Amino acid sequence: MTKKITASIEKYLASIYRLQEKSGVARTSEIVKLLRVSPGTVTNTVKLLKRKGLITHKPYEGIKLTEKGRKIALSAIRKHLLIEKLLTDILHVELTLAYEVAFNIGYYIPDSVIEKIEEALKKRKP
Repeated sequence: MTKKITASIEKYLASIYRLQEKSGVARTSEIVKLLRVSPGTVTNTVKLLKRKGLITHKPYEGIKLTEKGRKIALSAIRKHLLIEKLLTDILHVELTLAYEVAFNIGYYIPDSVIEKIEEALKKRKP
């Protein structure tokens, strides 16, 4: 059975990846601030991610991605970077806005579209 990776799961995993890179682990309170969601929502999502084998979580010690979770997080971050580059380099959107837009919509763009964005960026002349 294939387990669907939703946009919400990608968003959490990418956020955990960024926090883990910064501090070694992600903490639920940091995720609450980063994603602007309630503590209860984070708690429930962390339980789901753990059940799916995407993270390890030890209360009071923090959250870490499993290898499977890390792969998904890196894929999501790649999407963000490509969208951000499209917005800044081709559409001339200001970087801060491009980052925010990419962070919010990147999870909803299918991989097939991301591949086309990547091809277009490679073909363009600097």
